[in-house]
Amino acid sequence: MPLSATWINKKKAEDNEQSISLERGSSCYLVIAKNRYKSISFIGLSSFGSESGKKYKVSLGVWGKDFTSPNEVLKKWDEMKTWGKENNCDLRKYEERLTLNKSDKTLKEVCDLYLLHKSQHIKSIKTYRSRFNQILLKLPEGIMIDDFAGNEGRKFIKERVCDPNIANGNDYTASKARKHLNEIFNFAVDECLLLPEQLPYRLDQQFPFEKNIKSESHPHLSWKEFTTEFIPDLNANLCNASRLTDLSAKAVLMMLQRVSAVVAMQWNWYDDKTNCWIIPPDTTGVKRTFGDTTNAHVIPNTPQLEVLMNNLSAINGNQKYVFFSPYKGNHPYISPQTPNDHFKNLGYQGRQDAHGIRHVASTALIEKGHDRDMVSRCLGHLKNDGAISHYDFSLQLDKRWEIHESWNQLLVAEGLRI
Repeated sequence: MPLSATWINKKKAEDNEQSISLERGSSCYLVIAKNRYKSISFIGLSSFGSESGKKYKVSLGVWGKDFTSPNEVLKKWDEMKTWGKENNCDLRKYEERLTLNKSDKTLKEVCDLYLLHKSQHIKSIKTYRSRFNQILLKLPEGIMIDDFAGNEGRKFIKERVCDPNIANGNDYTASKARKHLNEIFNFAVDECLLLPEQLPYRLDQQFPFEKNIKSESHPHLSWKEFTTEFIPDLNANLCNASRLTDLSAKAVLMMLQRVSAVVAMQWNWYDDKTNCWIIPPDTTGVKRTFGDTTNAHVIPNTPQLEVLMNNLSAINGNQKYVFFSPYKGNHPYISPQTPNDHFKNLGYQGRQDAHGIRHVASTALIEKGHDRDMVSRCLGHLKNDGAISHYDFSLQLDKRWEIHESWNQLLVAEGLRI
């Protein structure tokens, strides 16, 4: 047990100069100075970083000013010894460590390193890169990764990056920016680019404005609006979109998949043995664990979907991609933004987007009595528990057919023209 605070206070009042081990076996000592104030200070003995190997004294601080309990002294001494051992440094330089460990990396450079690391675990980092670029635009160019330490760092981040008033008035976006920056700083510590004490203070904790934020949802219509307004407007195609754009939007409606997976479809994904479209697990928009090569997603080729695909074959049947586009872009097929742009041009910006179709469909199917879990599977939500994480083709295909046919029949019954 270390010496008690009461005992130390008494020694200060009564004794002459002494050096006393603060704890049995410890190299940390209490020293009562030989002066009229009989002040108490603490020293440690160490040989870390000593060229001669001889021990030297390290000043730790003064009782009553730097410490109020023996445990505080021992904690600091343990931290100093750990730092000295890990860095093979003279402990007398401990207080200079922030200067000695001044990072030579900018925040942007660490972001690039993090994205390189992230790319080994996820299929696409395009979204992450875009978000980090938006954050960097709000900060001084060339700002260093170690310029955000402590309370001042947290305050600076809040004011420059996470203030909802400068985040397009969006609390949700501001909250995500804080979380992304927290990922970056923790990565910097893990990679020894930053010391823990150089982190912004508690960036893992919410700012006050975040406490009432609800999860952002893709805009979607009510079923009444969807059937009485949206489907008729989609059929009318008043914005004169191309036939390929029109069919891509209807494919998003019928297939229940994320738009990026729909537009990437290839003709050779059709399996005539099962009359299904087999979407590979590494396809963008098919949410699978990185490196997963087993959990393909299956879409039954319902009679209604077959009509749609025949119409698409008349346009692109001689191409590799179902939605092939001759226009140069990031892919040899239409942009995932194309169906969304079509909905906007029809007048539904902020009311209905392509991803929101999935919300409309799942709500309608569940209300019609379909099993919630199977509807979720048809939407491509893969659960992580071992019992159902792997796709069991034989046991679930009949149920998938039932749900996809029900949804496609419902769309046609509500007037959708394919």
